[in-house]
Amino acid sequence: MTDEKLITQLIPLWYANLAWAKELIARSFGLETASEILKQEYRGRRQVPGTNWFIKIHGVGVDIFKSPEVGGIDFDFGRDAPDTWRLKYFFEKQFNDGQLPAADYIHLADDEERLEAAIRVVLSSDKT
Repeated sequence: MTDEKLITQLIPLWYANLAWAKELIARSFGLETASEILKQEYRGRRQVPGTNWFIKIHGVGVDIFKSPEVGGIDFDFGRDAPDTWRLKYFFEKQFNDGQLPAADYIHLADDEERLEAAIRVVLSSDKT
């Protein structure tokens, strides 16, 4: 399978994780909308109540993870489509969490330039 096809398969996973993250935030913190997590009182790094997940608020976004670089997603409210940096970081988090078949993706995990090139091609041709 081509690098681009492998990255294309990440796009639906990105959107699924984005929806999951927003629901997790709203329900776990008792918020009407997930974006309310951006309020000053939630700033910083904290554990998501009742889970083994952590959350770190930054600017207009959120990083949700099990441990640094493992699991979850980093996204900005108001921008649902991934950019090159966020999709690369998402790939690394999902790969490190064992959510992607290692045999299929190891060459991209081991070659950052190849990974970024494939992501750029996919995002430039995809109207996400």
